[in-house]
Amino acid sequence: MYCGRFAPTPSGRLHLGSLLSAAGAYLRALSQGGECLLRLEDLDRPRCRPEYKDSICADLKTLGFTFSDQVLVQSDDLNPYQEAVEQLLSTGKAFVCRCSRRQIRERPCQCRELNLPYKKGRAIRLDCEDVPRDFYDERLGSLHLSLLPDSLILKRSDGIFSYNLACVVDDVRQHITEVVRGSDLISSTPLQIYLYHLLGRTPPKFLHLPLIVAADGGKLSKQNHAQPVLERFTPAEAVRLALKLLGQSLDDLQGLTPSEMWQQAASRFDLAAIPRQDITLNLQPVPQLTPAPGGNDCNQLTQ
Repeated sequence: MYCGRFAPTPSGRLHLGSLLSAAGAYLRALSQGGECLLRLEDLDRPRCRPEYKDSICADLKTLGFTFSDQVLVQSDDLNPYQEAVEQLLSTGKAFVCRCSRRQIRERPCQCRELNLPYKKGRAIRLDCEDVPRDFYDERLGSLHLSLLPDSLILKRSDGIFSYNLACVVDDVRQHITEVVRGSDLISSTPLQIYLYHLLGRTPPKFLHLPLIVAADGGKLSKQNHAQPVLERFTPAEAVRLALKLLGQSLDDLQGLTPSEMWQQAASRFDLAAIPRQDITLNLQPVPQLTPAPGGNDCNQLTQ
């Protein structure tokens, strides 16, 4: 059975870029007769706040999303990530590293040859020399990445598990069959596929969506102070805009609730209609779309 997911980081309220990712994952799952799960990726404690977990869930509910199963909150249980790190260390591909970020930038890390013991203040990294550079994207076709890092952080020196590790571990334990997400994460995909294989697991399929960018080419994101989507639009307006950005038909949506709009859109979801390039969006004063050149509300979102 098809199983997808939407996995936001609770470092701010839901903005239009995140809504586009949620819409793509949700519509794809419904159109395949499957389910879409919700995961809150909150391991990066300095960036994430408890209030944002609730606000994201509340915004998604207002926008008509209903996710299957219980919401997975990463910080609730760190044991699966530690177990994965220990398994990767046992393969000989992961190693303890005492280098700072600055040292890594200035010179190649040689810690793998030192066979250092793990202790507080040291990181755990993965040797990426054998990472395949090619993978298949369900929307974009065969892709090749010429540049990949020499090594990948699995556990930071401050004890926080990395996004790439946690993403793979969680997709495995949630039985995700296809990952639908923004194209800014394409560069992470070969690394994650490699982690799947090292952990003895079969990777899911991958489908990357176009990003929303400003006129200067900057990505619409929380880091760039993107406005919360429900501060700018009504729920119905936001759903229609997300569908329009994804190239989907807006016919027969008049008078429907946001939840009904998603169901209608899923019944005629057209993957080929999604723009291949990133989307330049001017939100002032009215959205103008052009192709880019080159206990809480969380529980109420589940069935």
